[in-house]
Amino acid sequence: MKRLLAIVLTLLLTVLTVSAQQERWGKRLPNREKPEFYKTDEARRIGDQVLLYQRVTGGWPKNINMSRPLTDEERAQVLKDKERLDDSTTDNEATNMQMTYLALLYQATADERYKEGFVKAVNYLLSGQYANGGWPQFWPKMRDYQIHITYNDGAMVNTMNLLLNVARQKTPYQGLADETLRQRCMDAFNKGVECILATQIRNEDGELTVWCQQHDRETLAPAPARAYELPAYCTSESAGITRLLMNLPHPDDRVKQAVHAAMKWFDKYKLTGLRVERPGPGTSKEFDTRLVEDPQAEPIWGRYYDLKFCEPYVCDRDGLPRRRLEDIGPERRNGYGWFNNSAAGLYAKYEKWADKYDPQHKVAISLTTKGANENGLIEMFRQPKRDLNDFDAIVSPGQSIQAAIEQAPQQPAQPYKIFIRKGTYQQKVIIDRPNIVLVGEQRDSTVIVLAETQNTRTVTEYHGQPVHHGVVVLQEGADDCVISGLTIYNNYGTVVEPGNTTHQMAVFGRATRTIILNSNIWADGNDALSLWSQQGGMYYHADLFLRSWGVDFLCPRGWCYVTRCRFLGDGHAIIWHDGRGNPDMKLVITNSEFDAKTPTPLGRYHHDSQFYLVSCKMSHNILDQNIEHAYKGRTAEEMAKEGKRLDPCPMGQRVYYYGNKREGGHSGWLANNLSTAPGSPAYHTTTALWTFGGKWDPEQHIRDLWYVLAY
Repeated sequence: MKRLLAIVLTLLLTVLTVSAQQERWGKRLPNREKPEFYKTDEARRIGDQVLLYQRVTGGWPKNINMSRPLTDEERAQVLKDKERLDDSTTDNEATNMQMTYLALLYQATADERYKEGFVKAVNYLLSGQYANGGWPQFWPKMRDYQIHITYNDGAMVNTMNLLLNVARQKTPYQGLADETLRQRCMDAFNKGVECILATQIRNEDGELTVWCQQHDRETLAPAPARAYELPAYCTSESAGITRLLMNLPHPDDRVKQAVHAAMKWFDKYKLTGLRVERPGPGTSKEFDTRLVEDPQAEPIWGRYYDLKFCEPYVCDRDGLPRRRLEDIGPERRNGYGWFNNSAAGLYAKYEKWADKYDPQHKVAISLTTKGANENGLIEMFRQPKRDLNDFDAIVSPGQSIQAAIEQAPQQPAQPYKIFIRKGTYQQKVIIDRPNIVLVGEQRDSTVIVLAETQNTRTVTEYHGQPVHHGVVVLQEGADDCVISGLTIYNNYGTVVEPGNTTHQMAVFGRATRTIILNSNIWADGNDALSLWSQQGGMYYHADLFLRSWGVDFLCPRGWCYVTRCRFLGDGHAIIWHDGRGNPDMKLVITNSEFDAKTPTPLGRYHHDSQFYLVSCKMSHNILDQNIEHAYKGRTAEEMAKEGKRLDPCPMGQRVYYYGNKREGGHSGWLANNLSTAPGSPAYHTTTALWTFGGKWDPEQHIRDLWYVLAY
C-alpha cells in the first residue's frame, strides 16, 4: 500500500512539475533549460508537437503554446492546419523559436526528424527573402501590411542572426546544415545587411538617421502597419539593427557610417527627466501608464518619432497621432510599449566599437547630458494647429451659423468646412445637406445653446421639411456630417422648467454616417444625443463628454461606435440602443468612462438591441446590474393599460463585455463574455471598421480631415 501511495505521489509531483513548467513557458518554448532536459521524454514530447505544428511551408504560426499537451480534437485540428499557407511568420519570434528548440533537441538526441524539420525551416526562411535583401512578416500568402520589409519586434534581425549562426555552425546549430546550405545562409545574411543599409532613413537635410518598423518592399520608404503603427523613426527596432551592425566582424565604410549616424540620432533625441510609471496591483493607484517628471530618471526614447518634427508621439487604434498618453484610450495606453530604453544599452558598446573600427569619425555621445525635450530641440507635447484658410466659411459671435450652412452647395461633392470662433451662440442649427463639417475653435468656449422641447419648439419646418426639436438637427439626407470642437447644450431643464427631464435633444439626426468628436453634448433631459436614421444609420463618436440628467442620453438607432468618451448621468439609465430590422446592428463602446451623481443604471433597451462594452470604467454610482429590458417582468396587458406597447424583443438580451472595471467590483454581470458574441470577436477586433461591417471607415475620414479638426 505504501509503495502504491509513493508511486501515486511521484506521478502527481511529475504532473504538477510539468504543468508548472508549461505555465512558465507559456507561448514560448523551453529554449534555455539545462542540457539534460533535452534528453527527457517531456522534451521529446514537446518536440514532436513542434513538428506537428510545422506548416507545409516549413514555418510556424505565432502566439501558440506548443508545449501544452493536445486533446485528440486539438491534434486533429493542428493536422488539418498544416496545409495553411497564410500563417507562417517570424513575428513574435515564431519560426526562429521553434528552430532553436529543434536544434537543441537534435544535439541531445541525434534524432533525424528534428534535423529534417530544422532544415525545412531554414529553406522556409530563405524562400521569404526579397531580391533587395528584406523579409516580410508573413509568407508565402500575405495581406495588408504583411508584405512590407519588417523590422518590427526584431523579426528580420532575429532571422538574420539565426541564419548567421547556422552559417557559422554556432551552438546549437552545428551539424544541421551542409556546406551548400550554410553558404546560402551566409549569402542571405549579407543581402539582409544590404537591405538594412538601403532602408536607413535620411531626414530632410539628407542626413542618415535610424529605421522604421516597416519599409515598403518596392520603394524602401517607411511604411505603416497596424492602425496605431504609423510610418516613423522607430527606436526599439533601430536599436536592434544598430547592435547587429556593430556585431559585424569587418565593417566597411557604409556600415561604419550607418552606425555613427544611428548613435548620433539616438543621443540627439533621447528624453531626459521623464519616467514611465506603471502602477499595478498592490499599489494605491489604479493600473494606468503615465509619463511623469523625474529629474533622476535614466534616459528613455519614444517608441515612435514623427517624420516631420522628429518628436515622440503615441497613437490609438484610430490611427491619429497624439502627444500625451492620456489622450489615447486605456487599452492602447496600457497595452503597448510607447517608451523604452533599448538604445541605452548601445552606448558602452559603441564606445568600444568606434575606438576599434573608426575612432576618426567617432560621435560624442553621453547618457548624462540633457535630452531633446529639456534642451529645447523638440516640442515634447506639440498640439496640432489649423490654418483658417482651409475653411470655406468662418462664423464669429453675433453671426448666424445657419447662414454659413446656407452658403454651402445643396449637394457639396467635397466636405464644406465651417469654422466657428469662440463664443456663445443661442441658435438652433439645422443641417439639411450632406458633407457639412462644423469645427469649433475650442470645445469648452464655443457653445451652441438652446432651451427647447417638442412642445416649445419655434421652428417646425425648414425648406418644406418638418424639423424635430433639438439644438442641432440633422435632417434626412444630411449624410457625412462631421461635428467637432463644440459644446452643444439643451438647457431647458435649467432655464425654463428647473428639474424638468422630458425629452430635450441636444443633437437629433435622421442622417447617416454622422461623426461627432471632441465635443460636450449636454442636456437637462432625456435623449441628449439621438441619431435615429429611419433606415438604420451609422454613427461614430470619439472624445465626447456626454452629460444629462434624463434617461437614454446616448440612444442610437442602427450602428454606432463610441470611443474615449465620458458619460455623466443622474439616476436614469445612460445608454440605449435600437437594433430592430437587422440582427447585426450594434452599439459598441470602448475605452470610455461612466459616472453619475446618484446610483444610476448603466443602460436599458425597449427593442431588439446589441451592446458591446470593451475596456470601459464605471464608478461606484453605476449600479451593480446588467443592461436589461426596460419592462422586464411586465406583461403586454399591463403595458396597454398605461398606453404603452410592449416589444418582446425576440432576439433576447445581447450584451457583451470585455476588460471592463467597476469601482467596488460587480456581482458577475460585467465578467468577460465577448467570446459568446456572434463570430466570437477578440477585444482588439471590436473596431469602428468591424462595427460597420467594412461598409464605412469613419476613422479614415477623420484622418483625411485632421488638418482642420486638429485637436
